[in-house]
Amino acid sequence: MADDITGMTSLSRRHLLQLGAGALGAASGLAPLAASAQAPALKTVKPGVLTAACTGDMPLTSIRDGKPFGTDLDMLGRIAEKLGLKLEVQIIAFPAVVEAVQSGRADWFGGNFAWTPARSQIMLLTDAVFYTSKFAIMRQSEPFKDSIGISDFKGRTIGSGVGYAFVPEMKKVPGTKEVKLYDGIDSCMRDILAGRLDFAVLDAPVIDYMIQQNALALKQVPIVYDDTLPLLTRKNNAIWATYGQNPDLYDAINAGIAWLWKTGQIKEILGKYGITSPAYLEATTPSPRLGVDRDASGATIGPFAHKARDFSAIFS
Repeated sequence: MADDITGMTSLSRRHLLQLGAGALGAASGLAPLAASAQAPALKTVKPGVLTAACTGDMPLTSIRDGKPFGTDLDMLGRIAEKLGLKLEVQIIAFPAVVEAVQSGRADWFGGNFAWTPARSQIMLLTDAVFYTSKFAIMRQSEPFKDSIGISDFKGRTIGSGVGYAFVPEMKKVPGTKEVKLYDGIDSCMRDILAGRLDFAVLDAPVIDYMIQQNALALKQVPIVYDDTLPLLTRKNNAIWATYGQNPDLYDAINAGIAWLWKTGQIKEILGKYGITSPAYLEATTPSPRLGVDRDASGATIGPFAHKARDFSAIFS
């Protein structure tokens, strides 16, 4: 999760590459099959092309057999096709991804990127494509199904990876038997499977995909929000970022996101990659964006406020 981790991205990527995510690099694909006659002439970095920058972490963004692959790129590809744009993907490191969009050298980036007030001041941030709770990873035999509370960790061992921002709060969970930190995802998951660790909190979409690909006897259960431990338990809006000086493209992509939600395609695409918990589709209430980059009507406010252009007809 882009706001929760430092130094762990490459670890998850290395593991998932072993699952066949494909070679990383620059590639293009998902050329529009039959662009709508209504498709607008949108300004992009390269005419007729939507340039997407991303980190290559599965199950969110990657390249397989030379084609974009993953939850966010599947969604973006469908939107690009409707807009009459070819999708080209650049796989680069996270800090460079942010800079590429902020400077206008790329049109888009995404991949479980959490909305924050600070980020909304430097880039146009779309509506949520899904919502990421903090999930506790556990063995299938554990009794928890729909949720798990902080009090349920009492007397149990919990773990995570070195570098996650919520680790200091994890160490404050009352009554835990032990907090274990791991240098890699694999070793943490092995300890849960072996019973040496009861619960862990990692990057939820990545873990869902690992469970699906490897048929692991594990599950993830959403952690109930606790205002004394906000970093460990809060729910985030997973959004996309676009170049701040190109509001038309932003409005068009936002219209596409609304279309994906309305037609059930987000649920379908997430499910394809093992991300099936209803929590991913349940919005944060109240929205943390109100008064920051959204008003009560949902209009964009703040440094990138503009009169939205209506692209809904493209997605009818």
